[in-house]
Amino acid sequence: MACFKAIFNKAIKNGKAERNPAQGVKMLKENNERNRVLSPEEYARLLAACPPNLKPVVQLAYHTGMRQSEILNLTWGQVDLKEGFIRLTHRDTKTDEGRLVPLNKEILKMLQQMPRGLPHARIFPFRGQAWGSTLQRLFDQARKQSGLEDIWFHDLRHTFITDRRREGHDYFRIMAATGHKTLSVFKRYNTVSKEELKALVGETQEGYSPIYSPGKIVRGEK
Repeated sequence: MACFKAIFNKAIKNGKAERNPAQGVKMLKENNERNRVLSPEEYARLLAACPPNLKPVVQLAYHTGMRQSEILNLTWGQVDLKEGFIRLTHRDTKTDEGRLVPLNKEILKMLQQMPRGLPHARIFPFRGQAWGSTLQRLFDQARKQSGLEDIWFHDLRHTFITDRRREGHDYFRIMAATGHKTLSVFKRYNTVSKEELKALVGETQEGYSPIYSPGKIVRGEK
């Protein structure tokens, strides 16, 4: 039903249909929520297992929260190294809305060291062509080699969102960077750990445990 609705919405957008016959039909509840977030150590293990052509794709996903399709279709004309942003138009995103994706120092350095192509050239081509199913095959090999067989590529987006929230960033700034339009969808990607819940009642593990308030981080003592 979801596929059927999507086909007709696309057809209406392209002037091939006037109405969606599935409009108003209630969807069955789908249990597809995931709570898998990679730790820094797990990310390092995954990255070490990635072949050279997959490694920068995984780095960009982990440090920006971009969707897989947005990364694989990314062109040099969309990258502003001077300002430190990736500029996505409404044609590049799942939500049909453009957005700015901020780049940290690691990603800026990575992109600066790559051979720069023409504005319309893809940054991450696979042997000069589109990736197809190759990315999934290479990612499967990397996660098995790293011993992280329970992760999906989309978990990198989940990790980015959760990590930025744990750092104390405002929800709406994170949503602006990731392209989430509603808080209800955004919250599905925002995992609260057991350690954070313990901090609500003043119970912390060894070392420092972060206690969060909107817009800032307060560090709790042992």
